[in-house]
Parts: sequence; structure tokens; C-alpha cells
Amino acid sequence: MLLRGMSIPDRNYARRLVERTGYYRLSAFYYPFRRFCEVPGEQDKVRCDRFREGTTFDDVAAFYLWDKQMRLEISDAIERIEVAIRASIIEVLGSLNPHGHRDPRSYKTSFSTAGEDGATPIDKFTTKLEEAFRFSKEEYAKHFKRRYAGPPPIWIEAGTWDWGNMTHILQYLDEKHKNAIAARINPSLPRKNMEAWVGALNSVRNDCAHHSRVWNKNLVNSPSFPKTSDFPEFEHLRGKHEKGATPSQKLYGALVVIAYLLKQFHPQTKWHIRMRDMVLGAKLPPEVGLPTAGFPEGWEDEQIWK
Repeated sequence: MLLRGMSIPDRNYARRLVERTGYYRLSAFYYPFRRFCEVPGEQDKVRCDRFREGTTFDDVAAFYLWDKQMRLEISDAIERIEVAIRASIIEVLGSLNPHGHRDPRSYKTSFSTAGEDGATPIDKFTTKLEEAFRFSKEEYAKHFKRRYAGPPPIWIEAGTWDWGNMTHILQYLDEKHKNAIAARINPSLPRKNMEAWVGALNSVRNDCAHHSRVWNKNLVNSPSFPKTSDFPEFEHLRGKHEKGATPSQKLYGALVVIAYLLKQFHPQTKWHIRMRDMVLGAKLPPEVGLPTAGFPEGWEDEQIWK
């Protein structure tokens, strides 16, 4: 059976996968296999409804399952990174006082500047944190609310933060505190790179949490990398890539960040080895091959993956 040029060897399997997954969701995995066609009035070719010659439904299904496997591996890694960065924020801000995350002195002055409604960004932010803690069902939160009055200290309240909260905090922290957090990862790591990494991984984490495709699309927030010789792991990310994009604009850039952070927080980790071997063992059609995810030629020989 052919569907707009796509071969469907097993109609029952295809029907079951579409029913379990949803046609619209699965269409994101069809997309790379569609032809490019010329359209009158358009300078560039666009994707047509018909598929490239030789495309099978099995190609689409394999790509869908591969992307799921990637999301599971990435989610496992980001969970550990999230916990470690949260602990660093607690240590740095908690050294100021037990409520250092609520203290205006921890942040840029703009975070304490009232808007047209008379409220300051820090007031709005801490109100959201209070609501999250108040409605939390976690035992430690219920215990604190039963025993104590007033806002919880940072080492308790941080348990209800998500990655978005951490991103917001890091965005507005003053330079001194950002530098202190970056130094816990590597004393030479510039705070701007650390902040960019958190923003990039927040987007990837959201894609994983919402079961969105991650493999062959541009990152919403691209990570930046230190330009000094102190970080040879990132030197290979400088070159141009497919259609002028750099590897850091694709999933590969995020994977490099994840591998580096895990090595810093957990020196005995083997995640990077597992990821490298998993990718090397993948059997992907050219339409969704390694270059589409930003993997440069010879990537497996780079220091970050050893």
C-alpha cells in the first residue's frame, strides 16, 4: 500500500501506531521524509505533501522510537543536572541568609524596580514561589507548614522549584552570585556561558517533558561556549555546519553541555559513553541522519565523549 508515495508494509502495525500516537503528533516524524517542491511565486522550495521515493512507514516508526529513546536518556541526565544546580543555588544564596532567594540584595537592581502596577518583579516572583509551596503535597512541605510560621528557608522551599524557577533566578541574580554558582561547576567557567547552558537545557527539558521531537530541530535557546583554551572540549563546536548552522544550534550542542556538566558534577559518570555508543549504533535513514542533529564529522573522537 502507498500513501502519497510512502510504502506501508504492515497496515495493521501502522494503524495501531497512529491510534496510540495520534496522526498529528506522528506527522512531525513524517516531515523530514517529504519531498521539496517548487511553488509558483516562492523563491525557495517547500515541503510537498508527497514523500520521497523509497520512504516506508517503517522509517517513520523507527525515527519516532529513536527520538523517544533519546528523550529518555536526556531526561535522566537533565534530572541529575537540575538537582546539582539547585543545590549550588541553595549553597550560594543560603550563605547570605536562610531567605537569600527572597533578598533583593541577591539580584540585579532591576528586579526590585516597581512597574506601572506598583509591584516589583521580585515580589511577583516570590509570590509564585509561595503559592507553589503552599499547595505542595510533599511531606517536607506539609511538615514545615504544620510546625512553623512564615516563609520557609531556601533549602526547604527549593524542593518545589522547577527548572523554570531556577532559570528565572539565574537570569536576575547579580554578577557576584552568578560567578559563585558558575565557579562551583568550574572556577574558569564564565557566568554568561553557565546562564546560557541553563536556558538551553530548560528548553530541551520542556521538549522531553511534553514528549516533543528533539532530534533534528533547532534549539530554541542555543548554548554558548567559552572561547578560552581552558575548555578544549568545546573547540570542535566552532565550525560551520549544515546550511550554515553550527552544531551548537542543534541537539548536539545540548548533548555536549549535558556531557560536560555531568562530568563536572559526577566525575564517575558514564552517561557520555552510553550516549556516544547509542548514537554510533543507530541505524537512521539519511533524512534524519547524524548531520540533521548537528553531529559534526569525527565527533566521536572528541575529548568530551571519552
